[in-house]
This record gives sequence, C-alpha cells and structure tokens, in this order.
Amino acid sequence: INKMMADFERENAKSEIMQEIMGDMMDDAMHEEGAEEEEEAIVSQVLDEIGINFAGEVPDAPLLGTGTKQSEATSNGAERLPEPVGGDPALDDLEARLNNLKR
Repeated sequence: INKMMADFERENAKSEIMQEIMGDMMDDAMHEEGAEEEEEAIVSQVLDEIGINFAGEVPDAPLLGTGTKQSEATSNGAERLPEPVGGDPALDDLEARLNNLKR
C-alpha cells in the first residue's frame, strides 16, 4: 500500500507540473506583442464612434459631501469637529451622533 501511495503522489506531482507547463505555454501563445496597443486603439475607436472622449476635459462634478464643513483649528490649537451645514435633518442627526461618539 505504501508503494502504491508513493507512486500515486509521484504521478500526481508530474501531472501538476505538466498542467502548469501547459498553462504557461498557452499564456505565452495567446499573448502577442503590441496587443495592448491594438486593444487601446479599438477601445478608442469605439468610444469615438459613440461620442465619448476620455482624453478631453472632464467637467467639474458637483461636490456632494457629508453635509459638513471642515472648520479651521481653534485658537488653542485643538482641531474642532465638523459642523453640520443644514439640509437633511436625518443627516444632521447622524452627524451629531457621530460627533458625540468621537468625544
């Protein structure tokens, strides 16, 4: 039984090595030099056809934050917690609860 187990382990190791070698060979065969540049050209062509231009200037997105504004450091050097700036009452409540936890 020990001899059979040793043979099985040896054959299993050979099989794993062959599988790894075949995988590496397939990866090398499928990877072509310059393929990334060709892919980029095709993607750019498609995006141009549908009117999307990533190279152009992206418009400024509206600033959506947590409903708080950062305050300057206080005169004694300690940093103050953010203060709610109105808006959603539920958000203000959550901000107040968070500030209480930080203290």
